[in-house]
Amino acid sequence: MRQQYQILLPLLCKNLYGFAGYFLLNSFGILTADITSLQAAAVFGGGIALGLVGLFSAIRQGQVCANGMAAIGQGHDVFSKTLIFAVFPELYAIVALAGVFLIGSAVA
Repeated sequence: MRQQYQILLPLLCKNLYGFAGYFLLNSFGILTADITSLQAAAVFGGGIALGLVGLFSAIRQGQVCANGMAAIGQGHDVFSKTLIFAVFPELYAIVALAGVFLIGSAVA
């Protein structure tokens, strides 16, 4: 049962990056009725990239945190190490959001 729910919270947190990516693209004025095919392809590619990176980083972040909690439950002193290692998959999602920003600024 633990395997089913170990990515639920990180995946919910990564949805915020999807909303931020939408608002970034909307602030550039790309998402209008007269969008060009190049802009549409850029929005689609950025959305797919942000979604896939968010999904895979949430899975890995959930695994890191679940393994850290299991180790803490066995009596090991790995709390600070678990927190540090849990940040690394989050950085991939932040880099993907920065990529959406760069894509949006390039086609605006």
